Amino acid sequence: MADQHIHYLDQLIPSYVELVHYDSSEGIPRIEGFDAWILRTVTKVNPKTVPSIPEELKFIGSASAGTDHIDMKYLSDNGIQFDHSPGCNANAVAEYVLTSMFTWCSLTQGDLINKKVGIIGMGHTGEALAKKLQAIGVSYAGYDPPKALREESFRSCHLDTLMNCDILSFHLPYIDQGRYPTHHFMPDILSLSPKHKLIINAARGGIISEDYLLTHNKLLPLSNKKISFILDVWETEPVPNKALVNQAFIATPHIAGYSKQAKIQASKGVLRRLLSYFDTEWTDSKWQYEQADSTKTKFEEVSRRGFNKKTNTLSLCYLHGLHNYDYEMRRLFNLYGQDTDLDQFNASMARGFQALRNTIELRNEFAHTTFPKGLSDNLRPIFAPD
Repeated sequence: MADQHIHYLDQLIPSYVELVHYDSSEGIPRIEGFDAWILRTVTKVNPKTVPSIPEELKFIGSASAGTDHIDMKYLSDNGIQFDHSPGCNANAVAEYVLTSMFTWCSLTQGDLINKKVGIIGMGHTGEALAKKLQAIGVSYAGYDPPKALREESFRSCHLDTLMNCDILSFHLPYIDQGRYPTHHFMPDILSLSPKHKLIINAARGGIISEDYLLTHNKLLPLSNKKISFILDVWETEPVPNKALVNQAFIATPHIAGYSKQAKIQASKGVLRRLLSYFDTEWTDSKWQYEQADSTKTKFEEVSRRGFNKKTNTLSLCYLHGLHNYDYEMRRLFNLYGQDTDLDQFNASMARGFQALRNTIELRNEFAHTTFPKGLSDNLRPIFAPD
């Protein structure tokens, strides 16, 4: 049993495996009679959502990097093997964050090279972002005390260092208990400072208190003192806070990791673990489709609107497609008037939000994009394969 919106699974799965799809927008499927279940982050698995687990079900996999939608102890107590695809979308998210930084700098007459970036969470995605910033000469500080305890070679910066960064980018898992909880990391652990100019969250909703962001800017009537924020994830998904969407510099529907290459890796990763669990032989020989789907995006395919006529340069935002995501998000909110019933609005928003995630065309990552002549040569390292 697999979510019908898991990309490339039909092409990847061996022919001897019987694959049945379900529509996650209709809720939890009937999982009786299946050996394995592959799902996405939109499906929550816990005692409330899945009160009984069929005896024949042995494996649950998520085609995702995160696991906060899964009650791990519940599955373990029921003898279920769980696995996922850690790091599958790290490069895609790092490109989203870097593109959003450049977009913000270009529209605020700043230069990213003169900014210092604080990376909060140095896992797969944080490391991917750090490498890109280093490659183009942008200063950054990485904060991750738990990683510093696990890895002797890694040193985490102090919170005081983050207080002096111009830009903060969050790459934490969502953890609501234990020694290192991340729920409302801002402001419970890190508060906003006068030095901060831009906050980016492309990790998990709930890491930043949205009320805190809104209240902070509301208390600062002078626009030059307000902080810009770019959000791809939301505390109340799939119904984001409308006031927050309206105030965000960039607002997108949880698609930072939505690239062709990330989806390929997500499906390959979870399927590899599933087949290994059932002691089934694994082969890459049938994945010729990957070459076709990884064909470089041609420079001519990029909209001419992406050019700045004054400087004759191409906007990284348009090349990435970030402007389309932001446009679709805001258009969704403008479909309903103020007189719309609240329950009706929430239901429509939830459907619309998930529909955007399921229907927006996947982009190619920069390494699979022809480097255009109109782009600054300083950005060439971003387009190089890892």
